[in-house]
Amino acid sequence: MATDGGRFYRVFENLDELVSVVETARGVLVSGSCVVPRGHVLDLLDDLREALPAEMEEAHAILEQRTDILVTAEDAARRMVEEARAEAAKVRAEAQDEAEQGLALARGQAESMLAAARTESQALAQQGRADFERAVTAGQREHDRLVSEMDVHQSAHSEAERLLADSSHRAAATLAEASARADRVSAEADEYVEGKLAEFAATLTRTLRSVEAGRGKLRERQPPVAREPGPEPYDQDSQPYPG
Repeated sequence: MATDGGRFYRVFENLDELVSVVETARGVLVSGSCVVPRGHVLDLLDDLREALPAEMEEAHAILEQRTDILVTAEDAARRMVEEARAEAAKVRAEAQDEAEQGLALARGQAESMLAAARTESQALAQQGRADFERAVTAGQREHDRLVSEMDVHQSAHSEAERLLADSSHRAAATLAEASARADRVSAEADEYVEGKLAEFAATLTRTLRSVEAGRGKLRERQPPVAREPGPEPYDQDSQPYPG
């Protein structure tokens, strides 16, 4: 610090002496010029040059190299932006692949549930038809037996009609129960598929938000680029993400 103070003192001292030399120099007639001792002035200028801090020379060199520095900084910033875009595209592709795999899994599970529901519905319907046929057959046999007995012809006929009606009601109830159960299983399968699709949609939305947050952090970590005054460059990636 003392050395820097001494240099600045020498600078001001040489400047004052140069001013004094010019002010006291002998003037030239009919002219604003004057005659100064060349050797003395050159010595003062050399001493002034040596007294100037080295930082001024470095600053002058940096100013001369500012174009190269700006180009280097812009290239570095461009590479960082390209790397950030590539990383964002990779994350988006991975998220899309995961979502597609999840949707495929959900479709497979839904198809399996629907197939199982159809199989169970068909089995119930077959069982109902078999029960109906057995009941009708049993009722018809009982009807024939009762009708064949002459002493109880009327009562047998009435009982046979009753048995036949009961069998028909039971068969119809069995078919209705099988149909209702099949509808309930199909509705549960649809609700399960809808829930899975909603979960995968929420996962995809959170992933896309994470991607945009990562891109924002990458932009915040980019070093400020020194550039010439002028209009702000248009950066498409700095625009808000649609939707």
